[in-house]
Amino acid sequence: MKTLLLLAGMLTAIVSVASAQTSTASTDTLSTLVGKWTGTYDGDDSGNFELILNRESNKLTGQVVMLPLDGNRYPINLKSASWQDGKLSASYTDPSAGNDVNFSGQLADPGMKGTWKANGGQASGTWQLRRADK
Repeated sequence: MKTLLLLAGMLTAIVSVASAQTSTASTDTLSTLVGKWTGTYDGDDSGNFELILNRESNKLTGQVVMLPLDGNRYPINLKSASWQDGKLSASYTDPSAGNDVNFSGQLADPGMKGTWKANGGQASGTWQLRRADK
């Protein structure tokens, strides 16, 4: 019985340490992601944009800022943003068309890159970003 209790105690300690390490890693990664990124998107549509990521507790929030050639800036709040298993997933609603735009990607030297889909997958393409604030 003592062996069983000792084994259960050791298992609990191992799980607690592993959970703490996972928590720290995701907090560290969130710190890496937070800030201003600038880049391009291509595919069925193309252009320049910024991605501004903020951290509130352990949750990502932010904006996509569209940068058309006319020099104006069009900020759009993210509906959702998450970092899980080394992948950024986020979405926003295109104010001109009312459709959701979903994008996902990962860190890739020297920045981030990934794919986007809009109109239920009828429009798609790729994007790439570089850190703009460090």
